[in-house]
Amino acid sequence: KNRRRDRSRCLTRLLTDISHVLASTFKDLYTKDIIGKDTLSNLIKSRSGRSSYHDKYVEELQQAHSEYSRRIKEADMLESHIIQARTRAATTESQDDKAEAWEKLQKLRDRHRFLRNPHFLPPNAQPGGMSLIHPRGVVVFVLSLFESSTDDPVPVFLAKPSVVVFTDYSVGHVYETTLELKNLTSSSRHVRVIPPTTSYFSIGLGRFPGEGGVVAPGMSCKYTVRFAPDSLADYEDFIVVQSQAEHLLVVPIAARRPPPILTLPRVLDCGYCLIGGVKFVEFLCQNVGLSSGTFCIIPKNQWPPAARTYFCEQPPFAISPSLFVLQPGEATVVEVVFFPTTAEKSCQVFTVVCDNCQVKDISIEGEGQLIALELVSVSGEKEPPVIGEVHDLTAEHFVRFSPCNPQSVQQKKLIIRNNVHLELPFHWQILKPNLLPLTGILAPCQDQEFLFTFSPKELKDYHSVCHLVLRDVPHSLYEHALQPVRTGSKVHDVIVMEIEVKGSTEPYQVLLEPYAVVIPGEIFICTTIHRQFKMWNHSKTFIFFHWERMNSSSHIIEVEPSTGRIEENECFDFDLIVTGGKPERVVTSLLCHIEHHHEPIALAVEVSFKGPIVTLSVPSVDFGLMRLGEQTQTTLLLTNTTQLEASWTIEDNQQDHQDAQVQWTNMTTYIQFVPFYLVIFIDAQVLVEPCRGVLPPLTSCSVDVFFRPRFCQQLETELELTVENGIGCHLSVRADVQSPQVCLMNCELFFSELYIGIPAKSAVTLFNQTLLPSHFRWMVCCSTIIILSPLNISGVNVAVHNLSTPDDESPSELLLDFGGNVVLKRAVTKQFLITNQSAVPAPFTIEAEYFHCHAAKPNTQSKKSCDCVLLCLLKEFVSSLLAHGKGAAFYVLPNTGTLGPFETQTVDVTAYTDMWGEYRDRLICKVGDLEPTLIPMQMTVKGCPLYFQMTGPRPDDQNQGPIIQFGTHVSGGDTVSRSLRINNPTMFDIRMDWETYNVDQDDRKLVDMVVAYGDAFPVKDTDGNEVMSGAIRLSDGSIQTAWERARTPGSEGTSTSPHSKTKKLFSVHIRPHVGNLSDYPYCITPQQIVIPAKSSSTVHVSFTPLTLSSSACEARCVGLALGFMSLDSKMAAFVLGKVGRAQGLDLEPVRVDLLAAVKPAMEEDDGVLEFHASVGDLLRPVVREFDVTQTLQLKNTLEMPLHFRLVTQHPFIVLRPQPRAQTSTSSNPPTGDSQSLVLQQQNSMQVKVAFHCSLPLLDHGDQTDEEVPPGVTLIHSTSGQRKLRFQQNLLIHYSNNSLQIVPLCAYLDLSTLRLSTHSVNFGFCYVGQMETVEVNLYSHGAHTYWKSVIGEPHVKINLPFVICCSEDREFRATVVIWSPLVKTPLTLQLQGAGSFDEMYRSS
Repeated sequence: KNRRRDRSRCLTRLLTDISHVLASTFKDLYTKDIIGKDTLSNLIKSRSGRSSYHDKYVEELQQAHSEYSRRIKEADMLESHIIQARTRAATTESQDDKAEAWEKLQKLRDRHRFLRNPHFLPPNAQPGGMSLIHPRGVVVFVLSLFESSTDDPVPVFLAKPSVVVFTDYSVGHVYETTLELKNLTSSSRHVRVIPPTTSYFSIGLGRFPGEGGVVAPGMSCKYTVRFAPDSLADYEDFIVVQSQAEHLLVVPIAARRPPPILTLPRVLDCGYCLIGGVKFVEFLCQNVGLSSGTFCIIPKNQWPPAARTYFCEQPPFAISPSLFVLQPGEATVVEVVFFPTTAEKSCQVFTVVCDNCQVKDISIEGEGQLIALELVSVSGEKEPPVIGEVHDLTAEHFVRFSPCNPQSVQQKKLIIRNNVHLELPFHWQILKPNLLPLTGILAPCQDQEFLFTFSPKELKDYHSVCHLVLRDVPHSLYEHALQPVRTGSKVHDVIVMEIEVKGSTEPYQVLLEPYAVVIPGEIFICTTIHRQFKMWNHSKTFIFFHWERMNSSSHIIEVEPSTGRIEENECFDFDLIVTGGKPERVVTSLLCHIEHHHEPIALAVEVSFKGPIVTLSVPSVDFGLMRLGEQTQTTLLLTNTTQLEASWTIEDNQQDHQDAQVQWTNMTTYIQFVPFYLVIFIDAQVLVEPCRGVLPPLTSCSVDVFFRPRFCQQLETELELTVENGIGCHLSVRADVQSPQVCLMNCELFFSELYIGIPAKSAVTLFNQTLLPSHFRWMVCCSTIIILSPLNISGVNVAVHNLSTPDDESPSELLLDFGGNVVLKRAVTKQFLITNQSAVPAPFTIEAEYFHCHAAKPNTQSKKSCDCVLLCLLKEFVSSLLAHGKGAAFYVLPNTGTLGPFETQTVDVTAYTDMWGEYRDRLICKVGDLEPTLIPMQMTVKGCPLYFQMTGPRPDDQNQGPIIQFGTHVSGGDTVSRSLRINNPTMFDIRMDWETYNVDQDDRKLVDMVVAYGDAFPVKDTDGNEVMSGAIRLSDGSIQTAWERARTPGSEGTSTSPHSKTKKLFSVHIRPHVGNLSDYPYCITPQQIVIPAKSSSTVHVSFTPLTLSSSACEARCVGLALGFMSLDSKMAAFVLGKVGRAQGLDLEPVRVDLLAAVKPAMEEDDGVLEFHASVGDLLRPVVREFDVTQTLQLKNTLEMPLHFRLVTQHPFIVLRPQPRAQTSTSSNPPTGDSQSLVLQQQNSMQVKVAFHCSLPLLDHGDQTDEEVPPGVTLIHSTSGQRKLRFQQNLLIHYSNNSLQIVPLCAYLDLSTLRLSTHSVNFGFCYVGQMETVEVNLYSHGAHTYWKSVIGEPHVKINLPFVICCSEDREFRATVVIWSPLVKTPLTLQLQGAGSFDEMYRSS
């Protein structure tokens, strides 16, 4: 209560003080000081009329005070309204608080209300009148469909559910549910159920908890309620339950299927569409209800519906689908087609019917419109054409650009307004000037700004016409007065506006002042001088200039600034900067390039340069007589006599010091011997220190000249002093060098007798041949040591063991097997042990019997050698091992040595190969004087020794060749060839037979069985003819191993071995399937080639592109080539007991994968290129023929340019763009049939094809079927309209003689005239009085004009036909209706009779 009291007080204060509200609303009008009534009355009294200003002020003050009083009253009224509103708000808030408090109190009371147990009722209470679920005083309602009582009856039975509801049902099914009736009283009760009244619901027999149909207290009985619907509509009924109570219990029954709910709006707005056009609008229709439904859409005026189709139509609208089914949550797209025929708003009502008997109306709205464009404005001054100027009369607007220079830019803005509520796609047809944007969409009822850009490239006058073309406009929409068209018209591009544009150009006017710069006298090099000059621009616009710079190795001549901009009619000051590099006279010209000017401007420059001068203090140096090995020197003085810095160099200008005066007999050389090379080092003898330097202006420096002789000689040489970009001099140098010379008096020393262990002596005499003292010493050149030790070995016993066999095996069983799958050119090593079983040392040697080799193993343990050097040494080592040309070699390490007493050594045997085959050999082990021990060896080598130059050797995959990719080619193009160089590093000639296969991805074949008669690959000559193979081959197709041949008896007729040398008539080979054998599109030439030993040969792989069918867009060609190797040499194929090599089909071939792709030359728009024309267009003024054009898009998808020609036949022509716009209406532009076109790779080209319509084409409409040329067909429609159909092909001839066809089809609407009647009878007419009869003249197809001729001069005929008889007699006439587009004229017979009878006079 206290809180409520405080709140009321605050509310009262707020309601009484509202000054802040008025102050915030009226601001200074409420708060500022005012002039009171007393002040105003005083001013009125003081007004005497003498001062006009005072009187005017008092009068205005009275008006202001009146206005102030009025506003004060309004403010008081507003204040009272605000106070009342706040009071009402406070009262309402207080009442709400009271209601909220009362609701909370009621909830608290309800929590403490409990239900008492009926067992504890007092004895005087009625036992059967109490409910088991409600307390006393609680009202219980009995549900009844008919009436409700205001009393509070006690319920006897409770129905569960209280309402029987069926929700999900369908026609033809029966649904059941259970109704439970529960006794709510404290005593047993009888119950009776009355069934439903309708036939859709029924009830079964009850199920009671006891006998006799009695329901005990709290117990229930159950009934089965059945529902059998015959439709999906809603159903209602009820069940009546009778008991001992006064009131009946009514249980309602309802069958309500949740209706499907569609999201389709009631109004489908199709928007705007051009008349004659078709607009498709899609609306999403979703079933957001809980049940499925079948829906049908029909026009409202067609209810009830008949047989329905997929769509329903009510012009100008059509909707599809008209019948559809939607499950809950499922959606479909409803498509509405709008095809207006008049420029007005249309609305049609359609009815949506559901299978649950619900009906809903929807309306479809749309508005048809005509095209309306308006040129609003053009920027700049408007310059109309002058009198006599040539211009386009058909152009609606004229735009002229002011004269300018070439490559300059002028712009004008055009604003075009679209007065239609539709987006109109457009594009401009224009050559020059540039126009942006060229394509786009005109927004509905908005202005579009276009930018005209005039940028002339050449010096000439420009004249062009810009056509604004609207795309996808109905064909007959934009004709003359824009009349409505028929439904289903074709769309075309229409020119809606023509703007003529003109512009002219003038050349640039540039002048140099002065035109040449001449610098008098000579200037030092490396000195920069400046000269000034000017450039004037008298052009129409600014210019950009760029001066070239003369920056040679000697001089620099440049202009600053080198680039810039000069405004029109202004000059620019330049600075010419000249720097010399060497002394000479320079006469040159500097070029200034003016942007967009046809030739540069030249500035002539003439100047002379001079450089520094350096002199020597002495003209020559003489060192005199010298002894070899001594050194001498002298000092020279260099002086710079100029003001320039001098860079000098002193060097010997003689390249050869060994002239005729050199004493070669006394020359001493230093010689160093290396294997295979002799190198002689001769050092430089005359040295200058420093030999080069820089002298400042007018200064000197000293240099030292050293002479170190290397041999005896008379030196005469010359040193040259060179000054960079200056003048130098020469210095001659002389010297005489000698050396002491000593010789032996005796050149041989002979010892007559020598004894072992006793030294011997002898004397030698030296003679000094000069007077110079000489120092000498002896050196030992060589020494010889001879050791004689005869060896007598006896009792030697040596054992040989294989490391992989047990020790108890005998040496005869020893076998070195290197394996049956040795990879070619891969070394394989086997080891065995050799043991000296005696106490006597013994020497041994080990060597292969046939495949022996002699070479020292390279030293690969050196740390200083790099990997590449070691690899080269190893290759040279292997090559030396296989140099004998047998294909294999067994290298033994160690191959010789000495076995100490009871010593065991491990011997490594390494097999090196460069040829495939089955090899057999024996290892000969010879120890001392013992008999040699033979160890058999065997191995089978597989692989290919050949390799391709482009891939190099492949050690891991020797039979796999390169993958040749030919790329993508044009269908039916020329053959493409690739060269493959095959290297043969072996010592044998190898013949290869090539076969090409095509790989089909869908091929399911697994193996191939190849049957050969005789040789599978016989030897052929250069012409491809088979040569007798017996003369050059070992066997005819039969491949045997070496050991099988060795064991074959000598007589071929008696041998039964399968590998005998008997000639095989047939051979069968089974191999995996790799493809289909074919020489197209891949082919290898020559198919048989012999690759010489240690040489190479070249084969050519060619690919001929396939010719694709018209439906194919691309073909991928996958193929491979197999090269089968054979050996024609007898020694190469077989060596008895040593080697045997498989050939042909028995050997794994060399494989080369081939890949290529074939595409059509170009992609064009799919379908037939159609043209539509009307002969009525021939009736336009000055037009007797015209063209209907269509654009064809050609796209080159290849990686190469295409050369092609376009050819077609009359009446179709191929249009080519002209260099200037055509202003006349002539419609016969030249075709490009005879000219070759080029389409670059990955580019597209638009080709315009025209249908040429002329009057001679109308003759085909009256010709018979035999007279009509091929491709022309006359078509008659049911409405009487006639059309001519012309069918031809556009032929695309490619440079590779392939052909591509594009179908062409044109429809020409003909004119047909028809009269409603062929005769008119006026009957009797009163003389002098006119009678009128109307006759209808119908025109079908193209529009035309006509005229009529009558043959009776006394009858006047008009339209409508009128007769006016001048005499009392019968008149007859024939009216001939003639049209220039209809060959056969129409005739109308007229007849009537004149009479003076008054009965024929009409009122």
